[in-house]
This record gives sequence, structure tokens and C-alpha cells, in this order.
Amino acid sequence: RVACQDAMAQMALLQSMSAGMPTAAVPTTVHCDHLIEAQIGGVRDLARTIDINKEVYDFLATSTAKYGLGFWKPDSGIIHQIILANYAFPG
Repeated sequence: RVACQDAMAQMALLQSMSAGMPTAAVPTTVHCDHLIEAQIGGVRDLARTIDINKEVYDFLATSTAKYGLGFWKPDSGIIHQIILANYAFPG
């Protein structure tokens, strides 16, 4: 499994597209949590981030859908906790 955070997933997706890859070789998810800046307070910071990074989030949402990758939108949680709660298992 590969988990990508939003700040770096953009380049990885662009490189995969440029290489002509039809999909990822292993299960992959993109998590939108690293572009969120804590400045004012939870709800207002989230709204501000979504406004500022709308183009990035739209690109990530459409490209992950096109290539069959998982997409965790802003406000879904922190990447590490999402992996532990939804994908990790002992062994």
C-alpha cells in the first residue's frame, strides 16, 4: 500500500500521467491533510485552506478517480490515523 499526502501527491500523479501509467501497481490513497495551515481555528482554517487550495484538491480528486486511487478529502483526518484505522492490520 502507498499513502500519499496532498503536498507531494500532485507531483507523483503528474509523473505517472506523463509516463502513461494506466493505474498504480499497488493500492494507493491520497490524503488531504498536509496543506491545511493552523492559524485561526479548526472550522475557519479548513474553509480557508479549501478556498486557497481548491485547484489542487480538484486535481487530486479528479485524477485519483480517473486512475482508480483512493481519495481522502480535507477534513477526513490525519493520514497516519486513517491508515491505522482503515488499512493496517497485524502481521
